Parts: sequence; structure tokens; C-alpha cells
Amino acid sequence: MFRLSAAERRFALTSFAIKVAVFWIAQLVVCVLDPRRLVCGFVERGFLPCLFSFAVMDFVVIPQLRRRWDR
Repeated sequence: MFRLSAAERRFALTSFAIKVAVFWIAQLVVCVLDPRRLVCGFVERGFLPCLFSFAVMDFVVIPQLRRRWDR
């Protein structure tokens, strides 16, 4: 159930890396320039909760949804 094929693993790692990069860009660039923006409220909550939610979505939820969609 939780085993990923090579294509699923590649997709999950790419998606995860992009989300982490966007998070860091939002934190380092956007919130420094204008802390009143909406995204800064999410960024201020911390990196670990976001990292955990990104990982669960990319490595557990999305592969299962894609498998069901393909059926």
C-alpha cells in the first residue's frame, strides 16, 4: 500500500522539493519585504509542521489518489 514505484517516487520527490523551495522563498523574500502579506501567517507557524504536511501529502495521499484515478 505504501510502496511507491520509481515513477511515483520521482514525482513525490520533485513535488516535495518544489514545495520546500517555495516555502523558503516565501519566508526569506516575501515576508522580509512585506510581513503583512497573507502567506506570512502560514510561514510564521514554522518549518517542521509544513515539512510534515508536505511529506504526508506527497508520499502518502497523492500517490493513492493517482492510483485510484488511473483505475
